[in-house]
Amino acid sequence: MDFDSGFWVCDNYLRIKICKVRAIILSAIAFLLFLSSSAWSQTAEWSTLEYYHSNGPVSPEYQYNYSVIINDDGSSRLIYTNQEGTKEYEFNIPNNKNGMKKLNKALKSSKVFDVNTDEMKSDDMLIGGRTNKLSITLWQDPMLDQPPQKIEIPSNVKEECQEGIDNLYSTIMDLVPDSIKAEAGIN
Repeated sequence: MDFDSGFWVCDNYLRIKICKVRAIILSAIAFLLFLSSSAWSQTAEWSTLEYYHSNGPVSPEYQYNYSVIINDDGSSRLIYTNQEGTKEYEFNIPNNKNGMKKLNKALKSSKVFDVNTDEMKSDDMLIGGRTNKLSITLWQDPMLDQPPQKIEIPSNVKEECQEGIDNLYSTIMDLVPDSIKAEAGIN
């Protein structure tokens, strides 16, 4: 056996080992990416919810709208606007089974993190009447130099999504203290 043939055998052996190591590393990276993407879709963290309600096009004396803004720490605001002006009310939602946990459960069961909002939107056009919308700002590391992602739930959702979305809206309104709703004039 001459020197060149021994070198060639050794060179092929190293190439095969390097290819195997690369394959293992790429498989591990692919597996980790798969795990992180599936975990993200199941446990999306949000930082702010803004629920908006308008009673629609009516005479100015009867027209009103309000927004309920909820932060992930439970600090919240109701902003109510009618012909007399705008009023703001601040309140806190407790982190217990009747507070933030109830909201997170309603978010999960509404599937707002699982279903693409374009797939939720109904092709039927709304003509008059009340409107409800929800904007969810997702949590993002403050060190990232880009705006956080938002999920915008349209006011006209498909029938198969309607029950979960309506339940979510009811849960949000149930978290607003009755005393604040009464002071604002919300039924």
